[in-house]
Amino acid sequence: MFKWSNSDKIVIPVTILIICVIAVGLHFLLRNKSNMLKKVPLQIISVFLVGLEIAKQIYYYGNPDFTYYVLPLHFCSLILLLMPLSQLFGEKVGMIFRPMAFLYSMLMSVLVLINPHALIGTSTSDIFGNFHNIHTFFFHFSVIAYLIFSIALYDYVPKYKHCINVSCGIALYTVYAVPCAYALNTNYVNILYSYFEPLEKFRLWAGQIWYNVVLFSVAVLCACALCVITCLIYKLITHVSAKKEESI
Repeated sequence: MFKWSNSDKIVIPVTILIICVIAVGLHFLLRNKSNMLKKVPLQIISVFLVGLEIAKQIYYYGNPDFTYYVLPLHFCSLILLLMPLSQLFGEKVGMIFRPMAFLYSMLMSVLVLINPHALIGTSTSDIFGNFHNIHTFFFHFSVIAYLIFSIALYDYVPKYKHCINVSCGIALYTVYAVPCAYALNTNYVNILYSYFEPLEKFRLWAGQIWYNVVLFSVAVLCACALCVITCLIYKLITHVSAKKEESI
């Protein structure tokens, strides 16, 4: 954790800074525009990510480097479903999936900062060196861009009841990812075993079923905690803003 390579120390902050500068520009450019126009940057990211994943599957199809790990069955890959549902299928559908897309993007962004190697590997050292690095880098930083743009464009308003949404999203992932992990014998999101020693010891002691129950229960708790923290921060910011307007 927090072990950044020399290239991570340069590329990650610079990339996030560029994203933030673009987000600020979009904020001022679109602040008086319709909600439809404000969604365009987020729609572009959603389509780009799906296109990037399709390109990945085409690239690895028949490639000697293909393994089942390439398939979009990771938790991060759930974003490929959630972002288009949030931005491209109308407001009623968007209201259901937008909390998941936003909060899972936040979770992924936090994990990139905590442990870059686990999510983006060594891609920052040679971004354009091969397709794997290109996909890894642009996928994860597009997700970070989605999060930052969502904040800048006021696309998502946090609510405590969205704990239900994010819990249902994890349940949705569990329904298809767990059977696939066992059927393909591929350790998506540590479903088969854990790289985190305490959890792996628990798996060996309690057995596979209870390990998976605890694994996804922890995931639900983390997602709900993130939702609550986001709501509290949002309330604090809106309260401070209201106080400033009253004082003017």
